[in-house]
Amino acid sequence: MSATASQVQVTMVVLPLLIIKPPLTRAGFLLSKSRDCRWIPARTAFNQTGIWEPKLTLQVKQDLEAYWKPILHNVKHRQGSRGKYYVLSMFPYPSGKLHLGHVRVYAISDSMARMRKLQGYEVIHPMGWDAFGLPAENAAVEKGMPAHVWTESNITHMRQQLINMGFDFDWDREVRTCDPAYYRWTQHLFLQLWDAGLVYQKEAFVNWDPVDQTVLANEQVDENGRSWRSGAVVEKKLLKQWFIKTSEYAAALQEGLATVPSNWFDVVDLQRNWIGEITGHRVKIEVWDAQRTKAVDTVSVFTDNLPGLLGTAFLTVPPDHEMCAKHRSENAQSLDVACRNPLTGEFFPVFVVEETQRRTVGLDPEARFGVPNLNEADADFAASHSVTWRSFLTADGLIAKGFVGLSGMSMSAAAAKIVADGKEFISTPISSKCKDWLISRQRYWGTPIPLVHCAGCGHVPVAAEDLPVKLPLLESISSRGGSLLAQQVDWVNTVCPKCNGPAKRETDTMDTFVDSSWYFLRYLDPKNESVPFSREAAMAGMPVDLYIGGKEHALMHLFYARFIGYFLHRQGLLPQPEPFDHLLSQGFVQGKSYQDKVTGRYLTASEVEIVGKLALCRLNFANYSCVLFVE
Repeated sequence: MSATASQVQVTMVVLPLLIIKPPLTRAGFLLSKSRDCRWIPARTAFNQTGIWEPKLTLQVKQDLEAYWKPILHNVKHRQGSRGKYYVLSMFPYPSGKLHLGHVRVYAISDSMARMRKLQGYEVIHPMGWDAFGLPAENAAVEKGMPAHVWTESNITHMRQQLINMGFDFDWDREVRTCDPAYYRWTQHLFLQLWDAGLVYQKEAFVNWDPVDQTVLANEQVDENGRSWRSGAVVEKKLLKQWFIKTSEYAAALQEGLATVPSNWFDVVDLQRNWIGEITGHRVKIEVWDAQRTKAVDTVSVFTDNLPGLLGTAFLTVPPDHEMCAKHRSENAQSLDVACRNPLTGEFFPVFVVEETQRRTVGLDPEARFGVPNLNEADADFAASHSVTWRSFLTADGLIAKGFVGLSGMSMSAAAAKIVADGKEFISTPISSKCKDWLISRQRYWGTPIPLVHCAGCGHVPVAAEDLPVKLPLLESISSRGGSLLAQQVDWVNTVCPKCNGPAKRETDTMDTFVDSSWYFLRYLDPKNESVPFSREAAMAGMPVDLYIGGKEHALMHLFYARFIGYFLHRQGLLPQPEPFDHLLSQGFVQGKSYQDKVTGRYLTASEVEIVGKLALCRLNFANYSCVLFVE
């Protein structure tokens, strides 16, 4: 294939690092620009020794790099003549050493950054570290090394690898998410979301890894129901968890996909499918005790027909729904609670039914309204279960008499009225499968959630001036998983910011996707000690002009980063809601992988012994059950 002009430009960008000597007009000399046209000696790679070596040795190459690196890094191009150009590669997890996938990503961003510099752009090309996460915690157990020491050691090694490869990053913009100077602002962002009413806690079924003892996202569970990291069979566990209401922005995020450049390609479809088709709303329904004396819970139910609430006669839930775990009854076909209709104030029963259609993998069990007036199957169900109901529609399809404020309206007019009047219990437009962002993680090495629990005041946010809530640096971890923070009594016990009474800190930490949802903004103002980033820096530097990374991050990370972009834009802090302009997914660098047949755990090549056509686990070589097949 013949090289295009742009390919040639990219190739030429990397050449300056390999220049041995400038072009000569006569052997070893350059023509002077002075009026008498004198010949002067040219500087060559061998000026230092004065000896011409016919072979370009490794030492000479290293000397050349050492000479040119600081010069080229500090070259002042025509600042602002072509405007800014923000080229960003997804920052790595500091696992200990770079692999070929890293090199592929950073070679692309480096080439683009150098080319844009030569074209006269003011280039932003930063690097940092996505440094929180479970591997560091597990390494602390396996290697007997504190998580923070292991992480810092890996960062030092990987940074030097990047420098050795000659990548031209803006190291003065470097950030690491485990640095209190960074996660102070992650906590600040959490409090902004809290103040906007976008953070809440509820009891919910989660994917639980019994080995690592932490929550997993649906995408971290493989098709066999095993954890992507430990290989353990994932369990469903009912836990109190913290959520961020990403669903409030579902419609805006869906509509925004029409504005992104065409080079997002099928990533647009991935995002659209992740959000789902916006066809209805979620309704928060109060769950009352069997005697109907008090509310004991709430349940969120999706509907694409809000006026149908007027005729709701019952609610159905599948056997694995959270309500079945929380409100069991002796009757296997019903629950010992009642739901209160937010429009009419009437109560209706809850029945347990098997789903008639197989649920899509990854989707949670859903409750469903039974509306006999609109659905013949619901009418038959109501009759067979002795449930009474009344029609809420006239013969010509209008809302019947007896429904204050809605009688006489068409279905569409009634839906608009219900949305306008029901903001306390009706969500913004949403799809049936779009869920809120579960950010709680039962692990130690993560950003502490800046909340305290007070017996008198409830959940209270830590004051902004008291941030960061620092993570205690544990010198040893004796076992995997579990709530290690909960065991740090001196750290947990604190005072309530509101009443100054005794309180306890939240011991869950944040999902690492929260850390990476805004890092590209901190790069623009990394030394700012007053705010996460100044509005001026964001207005000048955003959006990211070219974002480069793996397609495996085209769902969760990209969605959460877009959500934060839209949120901060509404706060007046960003020039546009979409944080990224052009997107480049570089593809995968593939290789052989190995999985333990018994535990399901994925293994590195160093943990495997190849014997003939078999692959055996080095850690348990004598145990035949650990035979692996090469995938």
